[in-house]
Amino acid sequence: MTDVTSPDTAPASRAWPTAWPIAVKLGVALVLTALLPMLIVGYVNLRASLIQVEQAEAHNLEQLAATTAGRIDQFIGDTRHLLAYFAWSDEVIRIVASPGEADRIRVMDKMSRLLTANADAELLMVLDKRGSVVASSKPEYIGRDLSFREYYKEGIAGRDFLSHLEVGTASGKSGLYLAAPVRSANGLIAGVAVMKMRGQAVTAIVDASRSEVRTAFLIDGDGVIIHHPDRRSLYHSLVPLAPELLKQIVDEKRFGVDRIDSLGLDEFAQRIKEARGADHVTYRSALDGKAKIAGFAPVEQNDWVVAISEHKDIFARPLTVLYTNAVKSAVVVGLLFILIALWFAQMFLRPIRQLTASAKAVQRGDYAEAQVEATTQDELGDLAKTFNGMIAGVRERERERDIFGRVVSPEVREKLLSGQLSLGGENRRVSVLFSDIRGFSTLSEKMSPQDVVALLNDYLTEMTEAVRPWGGYVNNFIGDAIVVVFGAPDSRAEIEWSAVGAALDMKARLEALNRRRMALDDAPLATGIGISTGKVVAGQVGSLERFLYTVIGDAVNVAARLETMTKDVEGNPILINGATYEGIRHRDDLLIDDLGPLAVKGRVEPVHVYGVRGMVTAAAAK
Repeated sequence: MTDVTSPDTAPASRAWPTAWPIAVKLGVALVLTALLPMLIVGYVNLRASLIQVEQAEAHNLEQLAATTAGRIDQFIGDTRHLLAYFAWSDEVIRIVASPGEADRIRVMDKMSRLLTANADAELLMVLDKRGSVVASSKPEYIGRDLSFREYYKEGIAGRDFLSHLEVGTASGKSGLYLAAPVRSANGLIAGVAVMKMRGQAVTAIVDASRSEVRTAFLIDGDGVIIHHPDRRSLYHSLVPLAPELLKQIVDEKRFGVDRIDSLGLDEFAQRIKEARGADHVTYRSALDGKAKIAGFAPVEQNDWVVAISEHKDIFARPLTVLYTNAVKSAVVVGLLFILIALWFAQMFLRPIRQLTASAKAVQRGDYAEAQVEATTQDELGDLAKTFNGMIAGVRERERERDIFGRVVSPEVREKLLSGQLSLGGENRRVSVLFSDIRGFSTLSEKMSPQDVVALLNDYLTEMTEAVRPWGGYVNNFIGDAIVVVFGAPDSRAEIEWSAVGAALDMKARLEALNRRRMALDDAPLATGIGISTGKVVAGQVGSLERFLYTVIGDAVNVAARLETMTKDVEGNPILINGATYEGIRHRDDLLIDDLGPLAVKGRVEPVHVYGVRGMVTAAAAK
C-alpha cells in the first residue's frame, strides 16, 4: 500500500480545521462560542460608526469645497466688475476712438491707480478695434498687435472673456486673463479692455482651505490639476487626455510643461463630470495608494472644480484603534481558553495518537505495527478493539487481493472487483498479438524442469514489461507462447500501432535478453510474432464457479497462424494482417513489406499479409 498523501498537498491540508489538534479545536470552539458574538457585534458597530463618520466628514468636505468655490466666484465676479468699470470709463472710450498722447496718459494714470488699489491685478491693457495696444500699464506693450489672442477675439465679438490659469513661459508664474468689450458713445464695439490677474490670487483662496490633514487643489475643465501643494500631482490629468487636446495644451504652453501625465483617477473624473453641484467621492491615491475621500464643488463663473481631500484613516483611526484593542483582549482570553483545552485534552489524546500511528502504519502497508493497545474501558477503548478487528480483516483481504492479482491481470482484477465484468461477452475491435519461442521443445529437452521454468519466467517477464507501456493486456501464457490483446478490457485509440510498437519493443528486449544469455554461454532465443486486428467477443468464459476473461474470434486465430508463418518468411519480420496495416499505413517511420494474399491454415479465404521489419533508421532515411 502506498502513501496517498502528496508532499505538495500535505502542508496545505494542515491549515484546515480538520487537521488541527483536538486541544486547538476545543480552544477555538470556546473562543468562538464566548467571544465571536462580541467581536461580530463590535465589528458591525464599528462599520456603522465608520459609515456615519465618513458621511459626516464627506459633508464637511463638500461644504468646505463649496465655500472655497464661492470665494473664487466672488473674486472673479469682483474682478469682472472692476474691469467693466474700467472699460466703461470715458478715458478708455475716447482712447479707442481717437488715441492721443494726452488721453493715453490719462488712461495709464487710471491704470496705475487701479493696480495700486488691487494688489492681485498685474497688468491692464486697452486694444483698439484692430487689436493693437493703445494703452498699457506696461509701456513696452504699447503698439503690439495682439489680434491673435483669444481674449481679443472674444472681446471684439462683444463677449466677456476669462482665460485658463496659465503659466507664463518667461516668469514661470500662473496668471488669469479677463477681457471686456469697450463700446463707443453710440454703443458700438470699438475696442477691448484686458486685465491680467495673478494666479496666486486664486490659489491663495484654495490654499486657505488646507490643513495638516486636508489637501485642497483646483481642477480645470479639461480635468487637469492646475493647483496642488504636491508637485507630483501638479499639471497631471485625472484621466488620459484625448491626443488632440493634449497636443493643444502642450502647443499653447499653457502650463509651461511638455507633457501631461494621467493619475488614473477614472472614478473621480466621472463623478465630477456627473455632478450638478457639491458632491464627494472616495478614491485611491495614485501617489501613496491609500484610500481618500474628497469633497468637490464647481466654480460657477469658470469651468474649474475645487476639491478638498483627506485620507480616510485620519477620521477612521480612533475607532479602528478601539476595535483593535478589543480584538487584542479577545485574543488573550482565547489563548487562555486554549491552554485550558490543552490540559483537558491530554486525558484522551494518547489513545487517539495511538490510533493515528496505527492508521499511518496501515497506510504504509505495515500491518504488523498497526495494532492498538486498548488501555481504557470507555468509548475510546471500544474504538481501539474495533480498529484491531478491522486491521485483521484488511490484512486478510490484502493477501487475497495480492494472490488474485497474480492469477489475473491487474486490469481484469480491478474490473472484477468493481463489478464491471460479468459472465458473458461483448463485441470489441481489438488487435491480438501472438508470440512464440522457436524450437522451444527441442531446447527444453536439454534442460532440467527447474531451468525450463526459470527460462520461461525470465522470458515472459521481459515480454510482459515490453507490452505494458503500450496498454497491452496479457490474456494468456500458453507454455512458451504469449497472447496479448490491445483494446480489451479497456478501449484504446490506435490499437494497431500499440500492438506493432509493443512487438518492436518485445524484439528489442529479446535481443538484450539474448546478449545476457550468450554472456553465460546459453543459447539465444528466437521468436515469431503475429498480429491480427478485427472483431472479437471479449468477456468471461466458463461457469459461475470458475471463469476466465478472454477474447474469442477469427482475429485470434489469424494472429496465431501469422505467428506460425514467420518461420517461412526471411528475416523473421512481424507479420500483420490487412486491418492492422490500415491502422499504421500513415506512419513513414516503419519498414513494411507487402507479402500479398497468403493462404492461412483453417481459413478458406487468403489473408493479405504484411511484414514489419522494424523502424526506419537515420542512415536508411538518408
